[in-house]
Amino acid sequence: MTIQPIADLPSIRRRSTADHDLSHLLAEVVHARAAEQLTRSTKRPDDTIRSNSRRLTASLSAYADALESYRLPVPRAIRDELRLRRRLTS
Repeated sequence: MTIQPIADLPSIRRRSTADHDLSHLLAEVVHARAAEQLTRSTKRPDDTIRSNSRRLTASLSAYADALESYRLPVPRAIRDELRLRRRLTS
């Protein structure tokens, strides 16, 4: 009796912990960016603009840190945006 391996189904993908963590963090970046754009489009600026800007900076930082912890490159656009945002707040 021989054991035959089960063929992988094309619709099923195995995701690593890194994929799961990074996709969650990237989703937070996308949501924070949308929230900031929404508050910037309002007629009356207030403290929510600053809080959404801080939220976006924090989520970009968390995403970049996670990429580095998994030894993956941080995209230049994210690295540059994060550098600019940090300089603006200091």
